[in-house]
Order: sequence, then structure tokens, then C-alpha cells
Amino acid sequence: MPPPNDSPIVFPVDCSIAVNANGTFTISPALAALIVAAREGYDWPAGTSPALSQAKVLDLEAVVTGLMTPLTPAKALDIVRKVSSWGGNNKNAQADIEAATPFHQAKMAEAIVAIGALATLKEGLNALSVLPGLRLVMATKVYRFCYPVLGAGAIDRHASYFFNSIPAVSAAGIPLSLTDFRREWSTGKHTKSRLAIYEPNGYNHNLTVFVDKYLIVLEKIATALNVSGVTYTCAATDAVNMWHPADVEMAAYYWWAQNGLA
Repeated sequence: MPPPNDSPIVFPVDCSIAVNANGTFTISPALAALIVAAREGYDWPAGTSPALSQAKVLDLEAVVTGLMTPLTPAKALDIVRKVSSWGGNNKNAQADIEAATPFHQAKMAEAIVAIGALATLKEGLNALSVLPGLRLVMATKVYRFCYPVLGAGAIDRHASYFFNSIPAVSAAGIPLSLTDFRREWSTGKHTKSRLAIYEPNGYNHNLTVFVDKYLIVLEKIATALNVSGVTYTCAATDAVNMWHPADVEMAAYYWWAQNGLA
């Protein structure tokens, strides 16, 4: 039985995106409300509380920003270590990161520089993904925290399911798929699916979708919300904010984790 790659039926009625003739997005009021509520209520790990959870995100952004200038191999390791811990990487993977050799630390630093430019983003993510303790999911989380305002957004099983599943239509009313991440069963019991990144074909496909489609979708959703005057209130600061792509990713991750299929 093949794993499910999308499940649009889980979205509430009238949640949709219209892809306009010029390529811009129009977000339905229902979907905009869903995204706002999910971003304001973002609480990961669940039960931490939105205020504390979102404060941890802001604190980690600030710490990583401080480590980026000047970036050294030792600071690169510290960035990867901290992001991996925040991201819930498994114990063995975290131990591999902690044990990074000077050679691997230098590779981390080189990759972090590379992901800062679109021309070398795919190369940099690939370089991170093959290091001990890291795969594509955690590599994209490093990207998200190193460059949180430049269009960055992480991808994982929840976000990939969300963006594969959003109901979207072209200007001509033709149904569209905004992303086509490949997913696979995570266990032999076929109870949960995950992003397919553990075999070369799935990994290469999903890396390409991340760079060539997903980041563009995040940017267009953020732009559409901002153009429409839609804002969100940060639970950690009470500030009313406009949208960055990373905010859209946070909302998508949290909403699917709470409401979507496994």
C-alpha cells in the first residue's frame, strides 16, 4: 500500500488558495484565519504554552544570529547543536553532532555560508544533510534559524503534508498541487507516514521540491497575507507582526500536528 502524499479533506470548508494569472496568491478568509490562529497558538512541544514556546524560538533566533558573525567552525557546531536539540533530534543523532570532528565542524561552517545564497542553497543543504547526525529535515531547520528573514522555512512530516494538501486552484479554476513532496511509511505497521528522505530518489526529489517550490510557496503566502493587511500577535511579546515565510511554516507545522493525519 503506497503512503499518502496529501489529504485535502482534513482542511475546514472554504480553506483554499487561488493562484492568480500573474503567479501571486489569494488566500481565502477561512485559510487566513486558520494560519493566524495556528501561528498565534504555536506551542511546541505541545503543552509548553504558546508564550514560552514562541519565546524559545525568538531566543534561539537571537543566539544563532549572534553566532553567525563571525562564523567559525566551533560556532557552526554550536548552531547545529542548539538547533538540533530544539528540533527534537533523536539521542543517537544528537550524540553524533556533539562528537563532530574539526573536519566536520569546518564542513558545517562551509555549508551554513552556502545556504545563505539561493545559488548555493541546494548545495549547502546537501552538504549539511550528509554530515553525521543530520538529515534533510534537520538541515532545513538549521537554514530556518540561520536565515529566518530571507525566506527560510523548515520542512518535516507535518509541514510537507500540510503544503501537499492545501486546496489550490489556478486562475482558470483548475485544481493545483502547490508542492509534491514524496512521503513514505515510517513503520512496517503503516500507521504513520513521513517525508521520504532516507533513500536517494526520495531525498533528491524532496530537496529539489524544497528549494524550487516550497520556499516560493511560503514567500507567496506571507506576501498575500501582508498585502491583505492580515497580521498575527506573538504570544511571547504581544507584538502585532507582519508575516515572514518562517511564520507561515510555523503555523502550518503546528496546525497539521494538531489537526492533520499522521
